[in-house]
Amino acid sequence: MKLIPSILITLSIATAGCSAPVVADEEGEAVNARFESADLSLFELHGRVKSATKTTFYKVTPSGDSLAIDTIAANRLVTTIYFDTLGNYVPRRYERLKRDNEGRIVRWEDRKPNLGKLHGGFLKDTLGYEHVSPNVVKSDGMSDFAITVYDDNHNIVGQYTDPIVGGEQTACFNVYREFDPKGNWIKRFSVWTTQQPGGKPHISYTAEEREIKYYR
Repeated sequence: MKLIPSILITLSIATAGCSAPVVADEEGEAVNARFESADLSLFELHGRVKSATKTTFYKVTPSGDSLAIDTIAANRLVTTIYFDTLGNYVPRRYERLKRDNEGRIVRWEDRKPNLGKLHGGFLKDTLGYEHVSPNVVKSDGMSDFAITVYDDNHNIVGQYTDPIVGGEQTACFNVYREFDPKGNWIKRFSVWTTQQPGGKPHISYTAEEREIKYYR
């Protein structure tokens, strides 16, 4: 299974960030609306998030109303991302970004050093992003083209990936199973369809869990 997901790359925000808009309640008192930023939305988050640790399980079998999940280390991946108090992603050391005039990421580049004995210089894996609408993002790079669809709460409904030069096409659809008190998802189930040109589609499943920490 291969995607160009925003959740698997590390991204930062170069702008000053976004503050929650101020609205008035029925008595005219100022109250804060939901806190959001471009980076939080990209990672399917909102609120004063400090960090989000996601565990992806790659060997999952649906069983009635439950899931049988193989939790051994070889079948799971754990990643943690961090945000500052303004909702800006805290970047890793070797990342390079380009943004549009609205502060949205339009290009990501990995400049982590290669292993000198294998190949000198730097890795230069790149991804480009086209923000078609608040609900649709096109991605290209690393030999793939993808379309990612978000719902109005910035959760990813699904993604379609097509190799630029032949290969396996992939579609992923997400089912959200549990949310935390802030409204961010903490458990979801994904259905994957992969298909080689001229071949039959193959169905597989993954499950994801997130532990989200907030600023006080």
